Amino acid sequence: MAKYCIHCGKQNDDQAVFCTACGQPFGDQAVPAVQQIGASAPVPSLLTAEMGTGAHEHMLTDVYLKDSAGRVLLVARKQSLLHAEYTIVDGKESVTGFIEQKTHLTHRTLSVEDADHKVVGSVQISNVSENRAPPSCWLEDVGGNRLGTIVLINGMAAFGGVRLDGSPIFEASISAGPGVMGALTEWEHRTYAINLIDPGFPLPMLLTIITALDKV
Repeated sequence: MAKYCIHCGKQNDDQAVFCTACGQPFGDQAVPAVQQIGASAPVPSLLTAEMGTGAHEHMLTDVYLKDSAGRVLLVARKQSLLHAEYTIVDGKESVTGFIEQKTHLTHRTLSVEDADHKVVGSVQISNVSENRAPPSCWLEDVGGNRLGTIVLINGMAAFGGVRLDGSPIFEASISAGPGVMGALTEWEHRTYAINLIDPGFPLPMLLTIITALDKV
């Protein structure tokens, strides 16, 4: 059995006292992140996220976030095929924010901006991976303080967000359609079923996480 560090997302043996990646003691982590993601809990919001066509109608460049009835809540529209910047629009195509990416030596930063280009938070993804393990992913506020960790399970088939106190933010998994062709279609479009456990978590940040992980 394995457990995940809520500080860096590294998988550790269940008997580990300290995280082998970041050194944080597991005694400070009330519940292993992998247990939190799969735990039974009230689910205030059921959402879906999927890749869709944008300015280039034959290419899946944009990321759509929808409610349980299929209504579009937000869309990350890719500004250019040559760059990883996005404009966030609502269901009426009104601009509500932006996603700006910067690549550093050890990690990538996807900044979440409001409609006035004011940064409100960011998603960080490490460029360093050991033994083919998924990269470390975490969330930061506008001041650069870590807010939580994104834990990847079974590659990209499932993942979830966990705050530093171990409380779950959301859980997501590939939504398989009926039959083999349905499953292939869902995988091509990266259709995720999402349980938004923390109703106060900002939807632009959730959209940015999905957008960021699509490039992992």
